Amino acid sequence: MDIEWICRCFGFLEPKDKERTCAKIFRMLLESSREGISLSSDEVAGRIGTTRGTVVHHLNRLIRAGLVIRERNRYRLRMRSLGKTIEEVEKDIIRVLNGMKDVAFEIDDELKLPHR
Repeated sequence: MDIEWICRCFGFLEPKDKERTCAKIFRMLLESSREGISLSSDEVAGRIGTTRGTVVHHLNRLIRAGLVIRERNRYRLRMRSLGKTIEEVEKDIIRVLNGMKDVAFEIDDELKLPHR
């Protein structure tokens, strides 16, 4: 599977993550999504044999990227499938870019820069 490629695209596979911990966590969340369950950080840490702190660090990065959500100290994929999750992230990106464009045009107007 290309889970590592997806993680790399989001910037999750850093050189210092030699164990590919983030990819392992992400894979685990994908597999739990199939079963419709969410996982605690302790469950994830126990399954992959790392500290809860390390797991929480990676989970927070996955949350900031819009791939994972946290509900009552449990974590799950944002949508039931990776494809649908990526579609939601795409909508987020478009929404942010449109907002940035609006602000950029306002700045252009304030500075009397040509833009239209």
